[in-house]
Amino acid sequence: MLVLSREPGNSIMVDGPEGGCLLTVLQVRDPAVSLLISHTPVAGKLNSWTATLVRDATVKVGSTAEVTLVDVREEKARLGISAPKETSIHRLELWEAINRENRRAAGDDPEDGLAGSPVPRPGSPKPPSLDVRLDEPPPEDESGE
Repeated sequence: MLVLSREPGNSIMVDGPEGGCLLTVLQVRDPAVSLLISHTPVAGKLNSWTATLVRDATVKVGSTAEVTLVDVREEKARLGISAPKETSIHRLELWEAINRENRRAAGDDPEDGLAGSPVPRPGSPKPPSLDVRLDEPPPEDESGE
């Protein structure tokens, strides 16, 4: 059993021969966790349903994988996933990065750039240059004197 901790809004991808299954944690309230389960069989339509699990409760996803709520710690659910060896289990963000790299390696990715996952960097506000601040008129006294 593989155990992963997830917060509300985080997902896990269970991808096996019977299709892919996306598990998204909707809500964590000790002792229960609500999951959105979206399963796409290999040659079928997307099936989605919600499940509320309490500790040690298990739900079957796909034809062979099972998800068990192992524990709840603060705002995180610890989910245990049992699946056959040919099934891959990843955090969604990691699964997306793996697929992006596979597309790049195959030459199918339109974003043909350097190898590696793009790292999002938050923009930082830059202070005005010293020259601009020296040219500004001094602030007027707000008291009106």
